Amino acid sequence: MDDATQAVLELWDVAEDAVAGLDAEDWTRPAPGPEPTVGDLVAHLAGEHGGTRFAGPEQLQSSLAGARRRTALRLDGRPPGDRERSADCLDLCLHAHDLTTALAAPVDLADHADATVEACRLVIDMAPRLLVAALGARDATVRLVVRRPDAGRTAALERTVHVVGGRCTGPTDAFPDVVEIDADALLLLLAGRRRAEALAAAGSATWSGEAADAFVHRARLSG
Repeated sequence: MDDATQAVLELWDVAEDAVAGLDAEDWTRPAPGPEPTVGDLVAHLAGEHGGTRFAGPEQLQSSLAGARRRTALRLDGRPPGDRERSADCLDLCLHAHDLTTALAAPVDLADHADATVEACRLVIDMAPRLLVAALGARDATVRLVVRRPDAGRTAALERTVHVVGGRCTGPTDAFPDVVEIDADALLLLLAGRRRAEALAAAGSATWSGEAADAFVHRARLSG
């Protein structure tokens, strides 16, 4: 099993461990993100679309374990950079963060760097759309450098995006604005779970230039 798949399954284990210790009142705790409560978030993870209205705690715990097994089977043998694997990593990074944060014991995504970097492969692919959404019709060139927080913050992924008139274009000679950010920080920033200034204060992100400033403050993943 490759490192990214192992890392995403470890995040499933984080979620299962958190759910196994829930008290009755924990299910109604508010959760960050689109799912309003812990119960709703667990139901979403478990694939119980009726939520806690139709599935009790024991069924949700069992369904969560089943969802983990299905993920392991689906990702088995998929190559590095596979979009489905990257999407699973993105989902689990954010869901595990939201669940454990709601329960006042937030997971440190920097400890799951293989999953966060794999998730950022998908984010890198989405960077042109995210930059256009942040800038509108302004022309800009931005270099996005994604770092591994578990390896001395060495660069793991990098992409330079050129936008002209609200559309992504090919390479230009323009000197780029730069965003350098840890993989886990990028996910939390774009999901609206962390503010850019807080990440900068923690040393997890730096940026320079007006377009880079617009990206870190206005680019957002949907949901």
